[in-house]
Amino acid sequence: MATLRLITILAEAEVSDRLLRDLGALGVRGWNLIHGEGHWNRALDTAGPADFDGPTVRIETVAEEKVAEAVMAHLAAAWFPRFAVFAWVTDAEVMRPGKYA
Repeated sequence: MATLRLITILAEAEVSDRLLRDLGALGVRGWNLIHGEGHWNRALDTAGPADFDGPTVRIETVAEEKVAEAVMAHLAAAWFPRFAVFAWVTDAEVMRPGKYA
């Protein structure tokens, strides 16, 4: 077993394709995507409604620390200010770390 980082991202569904492309470019090797519904504050500096209410996706992936840090930095710079996207990172004990990192 190895300790990797579990990255969980909640986002408005309409941006999921672009978000997944960004994750791949940052070194994420695979993910799980779950569709849902959500309601939360859209973004910090977006014009228009302050709240988001609608279809969402939950994206989960595991990665090495440096990839997780790159993902979170990119989300903070490119996604958080303009879209209904938020994320968190936790430790994950992974049985097959070579598959993910």
